[in-house]
Amino acid sequence: MPHRALGDSAIAVAGVPQAITVGASPFTYTNTGPNTEVLYFSQPAGATTTVARGGVTLASILTPAATTIPIMVLAPPGSATVFTYSAGAPTLVRDAV
Repeated sequence: MPHRALGDSAIAVAGVPQAITVGASPFTYTNTGPNTEVLYFSQPAGATTTVARGGVTLASILTPAATTIPIMVLAPPGSATVFTYSAGAPTLVRDAV
């Protein structure tokens, strides 16, 4: 069995967080890796966002003007998380746990 090291991105072991390019709403992120990932989603001011997995709403947020709200979601291997947002350019970062 090969040795694994923290930060080895080739085998998806916890290391440097990676930015994900978010497409048009609704945007679906599928964790295709072998590890559970933490997804950090930040929506811009004045936007609404719903986060769902398996048809179940995990979060529904309305961001007041001049404020950004981060959302953190765990994404098990093979799971698809859907982000539906009203406007703006949200950011999404993933990190292996």
